[in-house]
This record gives sequence, structure tokens and C-alpha cells, in this order.
Amino acid sequence: MDPSMYRAFAELHERRHWWFVGRRRIVASILASVLGDRRNLEILDIGCGTGGMIPLLRPFGRVTAIDPSEEAILYSSERYSGQAILRRVDFPREPPPRERYDLVTLFDVLEHLDDDREALSKAARLLGPGGRLILTVPAHRSLWSPHDEINQHRRRYARAELQGRIREAGLRLLRMTYFNALLLPAVWAARRIRRGAALEGDRRSDFRIQTGWMNNFLAAVFGAERFLLRAFDLPLGVSLLAIAAPGEPAVR
Repeated sequence: MDPSMYRAFAELHERRHWWFVGRRRIVASILASVLGDRRNLEILDIGCGTGGMIPLLRPFGRVTAIDPSEEAILYSSERYSGQAILRRVDFPREPPPRERYDLVTLFDVLEHLDDDREALSKAARLLGPGGRLILTVPAHRSLWSPHDEINQHRRRYARAELQGRIREAGLRLLRMTYFNALLLPAVWAARRIRRGAALEGDRRSDFRIQTGWMNNFLAAVFGAERFLLRAFDLPLGVSLLAIAAPGEPAVR
């Protein structure tokens, strides 16, 4: 992302856009189910960007948030001073401040990296005994659109591909599910339209605020999936979520 866009992105999109609002509701529910009443964890948020996930992580312990962009870290420090230790770290090229963490998160980070295998392998080595890794990534190559290119994605993931990456890193997969399933048909149609618009020179990102009522409606629909995810995994969706632990890959 262009550094000059961080403030506008955080204040206009991350706080209000239905996708970010819905994802925060889902991630908050997942964190509660995985971590329960634990409150003293050492937590590493890799690729924190403008820091939007810090308030969700902070109740569970001490948060260290890292990002390769100095501008992102400076802005996050303005927003979340006292809530997290913020450091400019170009992961996986550079190591984070500590050697071990109880929880490592990569929220929509892997798709931006040239070498996702190296990143997952190094993230796995940061987990202490009983640690957990939680990650989200965009799913389905068929949904590739100018939005991915504008946001500098390298890939969208198939379920089997992400499973393979996790196991190659020496992690034990505990759970994998799609999410943003209820809006998948609408997203698929919108991406098809956006591809056509791109051919005519319109290459804007999908992160645009809709009319107020529509944005709130979409956020409510997306966020409501947290109730479904408490009961079962979803078979399809725009994104994938995985939870993994240290250990040998499960044989299946």
C-alpha cells in the first residue's frame, strides 16, 4: 500500500467498510473460542498494518505488532499507544523481538508475500509449547480481480494448497474453514463485473464504502457467520481461516 494512504485507509475503510467490520466480528468470536479466559499470553500480530486487530487481541495478553512499513507502525502507534508493542520488522527477512509466543496471527498477510512457505515455517518456529497460529487468506483463484492486483496480492488460496503449506511448515492443523460464505454469490458476480470494468480502464479497489444502509446490511450478514462458525465449518467462502499448533503434520 502507498504509505500516504495509511491514514485514509484506516479512518475511512478499516473502521467502517462492511468487510472489515464483519471480519472483526468473526475473528473476535474465533479468538474467544480458541483462547477462552486466558489473559496472560504473549501474542505476535504479523503484518499488523494500521493496527485494526490490536483491540481484539489485547484482552488476551501482551501484544507485539509488527509490519515492514515504518509509516504503518507510526500510525498504529498513534492509534494504539499503550495497547501494543509496535515494531517495524520486515518478516520473514527479519526476526520479531521475542523468540517465542503463545499466539501468532497472520490476518490476510500470506497472500502478499513472495515466499509464503518461508513465512509459515518461521512463524511456526515462533510458537512455544501449546501455542496457536491463526491465519486468514483470500480463497478461490476464480475470484481473482483488479482488487487483488491493486492490493498487491500474489495469490488466492485453494483449501488443499493452504493445508499443504501449513503441514510443510511442521504445523498440526486443528481447524480450517471458509468464511464470508453467505455473500459469496454476490462477491463472485461483483468480481465478474469488475473484470469487465477493468478492461475499460476502471481498476478501483473493492474497498469502497457503499451507501450507509447497504454497508451496514452487508456487515451484519457477513458478521452473522460467527454464529454458524461456532457450530461447524463452512464448505465455501471468499476467505479461508486456519488454526494450527506446533507438532508433526497429521496423517490423513
